[in-house]
Amino acid sequence: MPYMKSVAIVFGIGIGSRYEEDDHQGISHLIEHMLFKGTNKRKNTLEISQAIESIGGEINASTSKEITHLYVKVPQEQFKIAFDVLADIILNSLIREEDLCKEKNIIIEEIKKYEDIPEELVEILLDKIMWKDHPLGRPILGDVKSISNIQRENLLSYINEFYRPNNLVVSVAGNIKFADVILQVKNYFKGMEKGEIKGYLPANSNQKTIQIGIKFKKSSQTHLSLGFPGISRLNPDKYCMDLLDIILGSGLSSRLFQEIRVKKGLAYDIHSFIQYFNDVGSFNIYAGIDSNRIKETIRAILGELKKIKEDNLKEGELKKAKEMYKGSLSLSLEGTLSRAFWLGNRMLLYDKPITFQEVKERIEEVREKDIQRLARSIFIKDKINLSIIGPFKEKNKDEYNSILQELF
Repeated sequence: MPYMKSVAIVFGIGIGSRYEEDDHQGISHLIEHMLFKGTNKRKNTLEISQAIESIGGEINASTSKEITHLYVKVPQEQFKIAFDVLADIILNSLIREEDLCKEKNIIIEEIKKYEDIPEELVEILLDKIMWKDHPLGRPILGDVKSISNIQRENLLSYINEFYRPNNLVVSVAGNIKFADVILQVKNYFKGMEKGEIKGYLPANSNQKTIQIGIKFKKSSQTHLSLGFPGISRLNPDKYCMDLLDIILGSGLSSRLFQEIRVKKGLAYDIHSFIQYFNDVGSFNIYAGIDSNRIKETIRAILGELKKIKEDNLKEGELKKAKEMYKGSLSLSLEGTLSRAFWLGNRMLLYDKPITFQEVKERIEEVREKDIQRLARSIFIKDKINLSIIGPFKEKNKDEYNSILQELF
């Protein structure tokens, strides 16, 4: 991207919470924190952050269920410094015992914070309902007990097992020459040894009946999330699923937003989103609503799902969704950091690059009949999962089960 003033570097490691053992839930995220506590070259978090911020850049990291990211964005002339900082973190972190004790306490507070945010808690509950005791059903942060149990030797063993060159993608975007990137990668990672990467526990979507979870929280607003088992990111229907999501619940012109918020005034926030994993996925719908109108809202949401299964799309609806998809992706790829993430994730998750033109071609291949076919295969009564956070108790489950059975 020679017209840019910046360069972004993303290190993606193929490890996340779904790879974790029961006793060590949250270890992937804990390691992400510990990597920033100090190296031989930069003794603590302050020295690491100052190395990037003092040159006008930003540095951060994130952990998901299948990937851990470390990333920086800096002025293009500072590329070598930025690469040195990231490589130092990933190769030479000290993982000191005294840092571990402090960081475990910090993460426990982070866990408590999310437990106080109903919008987050309702999705955590939904994952637990859908995937049960499988690692995909656990919070990425782990829980207080599992974090407390993790020891330094567990972290070192985990890093040794998964932080290998054959499980790492280095993605760079910006005003930088390809040869300069290759040189840095060779200089820093030539001594990093490959190793066998342990696989994850496969998941399945063999749900046979409606599943409901309710967590009592005294509040004036109720948060609900509906989830249906979806498809994996490797499924040929992925782009069709993305378009179905746009039509139903992405943006102010989506069906759910127009019907539930604009026409009926039932929710301030309502949207759909997709979770893609290597082997399974889910289609989720979130709404924050008046606690006295929860049944009415559920009926209205299910009504929209029935419509898209049974009726043809409105004239021009699919075309608008395709333009929204292409336009949104195009705009997101204007930034160096978002471009580096996109390219890196394609390599890490799909094991091959893809161009924007190829994505556009795949989007254009989707037909109206494909959207309806996919909707019919996903929005099935016995596949409904419902999580509710609000002034309700477990005994209300049967009541909501009856509504779902009746309407879908």
